[in-house]
Amino acid sequence: MYYYALQYGNQNTGSPAPGVGSKDSYLSTLEDKHGALKESRDVSPKVLSFDFYKTNGSFASGFGLEVHSYSKSYSFKDDSSLVNLSAVGLLYGLNFYYRGDYWFPFIGFGTGNYSAKLQEQLITGSNTTNGTVFGQVDDPFFYKLGVRIPFNEIGIVLTQQYISADINVATEDKPLSLGGTASFIGLYYSF
Repeated sequence: MYYYALQYGNQNTGSPAPGVGSKDSYLSTLEDKHGALKESRDVSPKVLSFDFYKTNGSFASGFGLEVHSYSKSYSFKDDSSLVNLSAVGLLYGLNFYYRGDYWFPFIGFGTGNYSAKLQEQLITGSNTTNGTVFGQVDDPFFYKLGVRIPFNEIGIVLTQQYISADINVATEDKPLSLGGTASFIGLYYSF
């Protein structure tokens, strides 16, 4: 059985994944220099996923592949400094689910790769420093749980996902979380 899904939702990059994540410090270091962030750490990823399951009665196991993408701009209260972040994650792992009568709960875990582009425009007094940083996370870890609600081949999918994926930003030599705690909702198609 195959599933394609498109999901949207909210991801708090400032909330470490329980059990596997750690608190980052890149943005808090900038806050010490430029004032508090005007924006929250929430981002709105788009998630495209493909899952293959082998069924055995009411239970199934299989392989999943996900592409996560989002962008976010941060500004600060004390000056006009800006940080623009764009990130793309390719995640893959194992999934397990139960085929109930009206809903299909599932769990999954895995790893993958995250790539990020960070553009900084940082103001110190009368000086402005512009820079672009590229980063990559080769060993992220995620786990998730959720449920599919079927309506024949098409259905609704709800997912709660926890992602540990920190890049080191060279300009400050501090970690920045690209993952965090996320909630997604979307549609899937099965065949």
